[in-house]
Amino acid sequence: MPDVSVDLVTNAVEDIEGAAEDSISSSWKSQGLALLQVERYLILHSMVIHLSQNLNFVLWKQGFVATLCTSFFNHDG
Repeated sequence: MPDVSVDLVTNAVEDIEGAAEDSISSSWKSQGLALLQVERYLILHSMVIHLSQNLNFVLWKQGFVATLCTSFFNHDG
C-alpha cells in the first residue's frame, strides 16, 4: 500500500510540474510576442520620426532658397 501512495504523490507532483512548465512556456511565448510587437512599433516610430525630420529639413531648405531668390529678384536697386 505505501508504494501506491508514493506513486500517487509522484504522479501528482509530475502533473503539477508539467502544468507549471506549460504555463510558464505559454507566458514566455506571449511576453515574447508582446515584446516583439513593442520592438516593431518602436522601430517604425523611429523611422517615421527620422523621415519627418528629413522632410522638414528639405522643406525648410527649399523655403529658404525660395525666399532668398524672391528677395534677390524683387530687390529694387
